[in-house]
This record gives sequence, C-alpha cells and structure tokens, in this order.
Amino acid sequence: MASPLRTGQIVWAAVADANGIKKARPAIVVTPDERITEGGSLELVAITSRVSDPLPDDHVLLPWHAQGHPRTGLNRKCAAVCGWIARIETTDIQNIAGLISGKILEDILSKVASMPPSA
Repeated sequence: MASPLRTGQIVWAAVADANGIKKARPAIVVTPDERITEGGSLELVAITSRVSDPLPDDHVLLPWHAQGHPRTGLNRKCAAVCGWIARIETTDIQNIAGLISGKILEDILSKVASMPPSA
C-alpha cells in the first residue's frame, strides 16, 4: 500500500451489506492509528449515497463535490453509516480515496462508540 493507513481514511474495499452481499464500497477507517498494522485487521464504517431526510441518528453527512471533493474524493451526497461496521484485512483495501478529519471524524467516532456491541 503506497500511503500508510490512518483513522479517518476513506478506502474502497469489499464490504458486505445487511444481506451479506459483498461489493466494493467506500468506507471510513475507524480503527485507532496505534492498532493499524500492515496485514492486520481494520474496522470500517460504510458510506452510503442513499441519504434520507431527515438523516437517521447513526448517519453523518460527509463533504463532497460533483467533481470530487479535494479532501474526501467523494463526488456525490453521502453519509457515514455509523451502525454499519465492517471488519476487513488491510490487504482487502482496493484503493484509498481521501480523508475525513476534524469535527466530522469526531462525530463519527462518537457515534460508533455509542453503538451496542455487535454479536
């Protein structure tokens, strides 16, 4: 992997949906930096472009621009789904798209921390 991974990085990886269907999706790394190792596992929060109004409590809107946001790389309205946590290996990452930081990342990490543990 060309650049080191870190918390808040937007990556493309095969992530399963609620029906178990895996496809390449954008997702945000929520694993703390100190736990990220090459060849290790990561926790990701999936990103969806199906954004409803009002926004569900476990969603956080992300910066985007039609030509691709300069920091996130996102090119359509989308949101982090903090209740949709995926676990992958770092080797499963297909591409690095951008970065979420600051207040938006804090909001995402706070919502992830408040989610009940998965079975």
